[in-house]
Amino acid sequence: MTLRARVTHLSAVTQRRGSLRRAFQALCEPRPGTPPPEEELHLNEERVRERTAALEAANAKLSRNLEQLHATQAQLLFADRLIALGRIAAGVGHEINNPLAFILSNLEYIHQELQQKERLTEQDRQEILEALAETRDGAERIRLIVRDLQTLSRAEDVGSGPADVGAVVRTAAKMAMHELRHRARLVLECDGMPPVQGNGSRLGQVFLNLLLNAAQAIPPGHAEQNEVRIVARHGLPGQVLVEVKDTGCGIAHEHRERIFDPFFTTKPLGVGTGLGLSVCHGIVTSLGGALTVESEPGRGSTFRVMLPVAGAFAQPARPLVDAVA
Repeated sequence: MTLRARVTHLSAVTQRRGSLRRAFQALCEPRPGTPPPEEELHLNEERVRERTAALEAANAKLSRNLEQLHATQAQLLFADRLIALGRIAAGVGHEINNPLAFILSNLEYIHQELQQKERLTEQDRQEILEALAETRDGAERIRLIVRDLQTLSRAEDVGSGPADVGAVVRTAAKMAMHELRHRARLVLECDGMPPVQGNGSRLGQVFLNLLLNAAQAIPPGHAEQNEVRIVARHGLPGQVLVEVKDTGCGIAHEHRERIFDPFFTTKPLGVGTGLGLSVCHGIVTSLGGALTVESEPGRGSTFRVMLPVAGAFAQPARPLVDAVA
């Protein structure tokens, strides 16, 4: 290599070293507007605190919204219960008026007999005793009706414990009988089942809604040709299955997937609120059960309520084949 070439090569190397040195210095020097490391750390801590405060505020707001949602759900549950009571108010009045009428009639008869006769014959005495017995039976019937109404309309959550499915269904059937008696025969097969986990008030609301829906699916006037049947039997291990089957108009295919949606109804304005089945579904699932439906237009509907057996009464698991047989 000639001397000129060596000088040119060394000059190029020197220039490259100078460029690298300047680039390295530029990297080490702080950029314009960039705070020192200590100040940048402080700013990062401030950002973390601000974001933490924002998250805590959002969490508190979410907690308040959740509490409001729970309160709204409780109000909705009670509102649907009152709606169901309103639907059967006329029937309950009729059920009370019947025993009340013969209570008043018997009391009037006893009053007249005691006023007109100073001494009673044995026959008169027996007739008065029979009238008093009928009066007592009528008063007891009214007391039971009022008790059932109080149980159904109770607003507070009475907790969860063993509940007798048969007793709950019979109470709901008495409440719905005014709607049913002119539309279909009611058949109950709900005895002999172990207690389920729940409470009578909420389960009564479920079966009352299902019975009223079954009644409204059947036109009045042909009770001997139609039937509403409630059957309770063992379902899967540790569960009781209650079926509410009617011979009504059935549910259209396009509506079947939406019947448990809140406020969805196919009934005319002013007749249905669209809350009943949604509330039923919420109650059953909150108790650890399931509510399903099988229906064909023109062939009726079957609603199946699956409920867990109360813990103290649960039996050892049976083979699945036996459970669904």
